[in-house]
Amino acid sequence: MDERIRELLDKIRGTAAAAGEAAAPTARYVGQRAGELVDTAKLNIQIFNQNAEISDLLRRMGQVMYRTHLGQEPEEDVTALLAQADAAYARLNELKDEVAALRQGQPCPACGALCAKGDRFCKSCGAQL
Repeated sequence: MDERIRELLDKIRGTAAAAGEAAAPTARYVGQRAGELVDTAKLNIQIFNQNAEISDLLRRMGQVMYRTHLGQEPEEDVTALLAQADAAYARLNELKDEVAALRQGQPCPACGALCAKGDRFCKSCGAQL
């Protein structure tokens, strides 16, 4: 084989090896980010479901209050519904905190919007963090 062709093939081999080594960290980072996005999507689905549960609890509490207003016997215990709502809101906040940790941020204590770690004020409502 001609010496110049051999040199060219060696250069190509070296360049390909260097490109592979340079691409490996990027591929690992992309894989990690993809995993974080999947985890975030799962948490967002749980947040959606938790919000639906809270809406249902609030609707049921409203029905109890209206029946009480009409002088009718409520079908459900208000204290039990309030306890369930408290637990549902606590779980919702836990889920939001998990999403914030995955996104390297923090939820606003006033409105729940996701803010960056270094933010001093919420970009959504302006509350101090």
